[in-house]
Amino acid sequence: MTTNMAERSRTAETGNAMGSDDIIAGNVSKYTVLPAGYCGQPKKGHLIFDACFESGNLGRVDHITEFEYDLFIRPDTCNPRFRVWFNFTVENVKESQRVIFNVVNFSKTKSLYRDGMAPMVKSTSRPKWQRIPSKNVYYYRCPDHRKNYVMSFAFCFDREDDTYQFAYCYPYTYTRLQHYLDNLQRRNMDYFCRELLGLSVQKRQLDLLTITSPEDKTDLENSVMQKKIKIPKLSLNHVEEAGEVTDYGEEDVELRHSKRQDGRKQSEGTHKSIEAVVARLEKQNGMSLSNTSSPEEAFMETSESINNMDDAVVPRILYEELLRSYQQQQEEMRHIQQELERTRRQLVQQAKKLKEYGALVSEMKELRDLNRRLQDVLLLRLGSGPAIELEKVKPESIEPEPEVQKTFSEEANTSTYYPAPVPVMDKYILENGKVHLGSGIWVDEEKWHQLQVTQGDSKYTKNLAVMIWGTDVLKNRSVTGVATKKKKDAVPKPPLSPHKLSIVRECLYDRIAQETVDETEIAQRLSKVNKYICEKIMDINKSCKNEERRESAKYNLQ
Repeated sequence: MTTNMAERSRTAETGNAMGSDDIIAGNVSKYTVLPAGYCGQPKKGHLIFDACFESGNLGRVDHITEFEYDLFIRPDTCNPRFRVWFNFTVENVKESQRVIFNVVNFSKTKSLYRDGMAPMVKSTSRPKWQRIPSKNVYYYRCPDHRKNYVMSFAFCFDREDDTYQFAYCYPYTYTRLQHYLDNLQRRNMDYFCRELLGLSVQKRQLDLLTITSPEDKTDLENSVMQKKIKIPKLSLNHVEEAGEVTDYGEEDVELRHSKRQDGRKQSEGTHKSIEAVVARLEKQNGMSLSNTSSPEEAFMETSESINNMDDAVVPRILYEELLRSYQQQQEEMRHIQQELERTRRQLVQQAKKLKEYGALVSEMKELRDLNRRLQDVLLLRLGSGPAIELEKVKPESIEPEPEVQKTFSEEANTSTYYPAPVPVMDKYILENGKVHLGSGIWVDEEKWHQLQVTQGDSKYTKNLAVMIWGTDVLKNRSVTGVATKKKKDAVPKPPLSPHKLSIVRECLYDRIAQETVDETEIAQRLSKVNKYICEKIMDINKSCKNEERRESAKYNLQ
């Protein structure tokens, strides 16, 4: 039995999110849930689940841990999209055994479990249904189960010899309903009438109950008979033999002619027959209302046509219900088509975004190659002299080649900078207790080593910005030099030096390159450099304002 359950589990997991649960063959029957790798006879505490009884529903049980179980319920009959009801028993428990049951494939987005409702429970020693405390019940959407809605509840078994039963709410079985209706029928009450309306898909009775006063009962039957109308007999085979004569007359010829003009296939016979019947009935109903002067004449004409035909007769109420059902199905079909169109547009947008993303990735690779070439050329032109002397050289004394100058301008205009990977020991020069970061920027060696052990990109970038610019410079600067839009009278501050910003990005890139080689992740983390520096500038300004408030408060006190 354990092997069959595992096979059903693997089969159910391969289905889609909507119809995976209809693969469950049936309810579990005295199924013992054993831990993984356990061999031998079940012990006390190895729970036995059963749902093979009337109104029972539990299709599958997965053992997660010693205290947790995932439960899968079967869908409604002929409707695999609806999964709500559960009813099962548990036995072979230990005293004081605590468990958590997760019903993992609910289909409802809104449930009363969110508003305090709780499952029902009873046992053999306590046969009265009781609710589990609502504080032990949780209803949520779980990403581990294909984003289905999950209802979890905790329970503690207190008696070893009891069999516990859990249900969605108070169960009311079909057998109990039939017994109740049989008792009412045996009492022969004048105001109660029970009729067989039809049979369900599972061959169960569908009862029609009429409750009214005895004097109104005869009038009700007469009014129902007067409102009966004719509906042509429907057959599954809609291909008529040549030369067959029908009783529908000219209207039947027009109907077949319109069906030929429609151009649809005869394989859709059932759907078209319903449409034809509804159209015919509406036409006959409108003609009878316009041509007759009184209900009695309409009834007489209908009776004569019934006598001349071999057709089925149904009450008008059923016809109206059929018409409403047909209209509802058409409305649902329109909604489904609108949803499909909306989904198609979303997929088209996602495809466009993926195409743009691929173009950006290729552009990023090209920019990295150009940056690497630029650095190689600059290193060759600078030579091995100390980089701090570059500040003393005039700009016109070093004129890069046209190709290099063009590449540099392209790099400066891009929003994201991707430096080439260079070994850390070769890139940073130690001299006289200081570390050279490039472009004539030197920092203290001790602070640089403390910076390397800093956790997180945000803290690393903020501390590095303070080391390069200092708090006095940062509080009077901005990253872009553009005034904020949050304040109307905001004055733009001078921007930070672009070459120093590039040094910050290079240092952060060297740090990230030691952790990962994924270019997408590196680009994403480097794009947040400006954000981190802006946050640091805001923190410095906020601390300065707080300090000014404290000094003004001291001055007022004095």
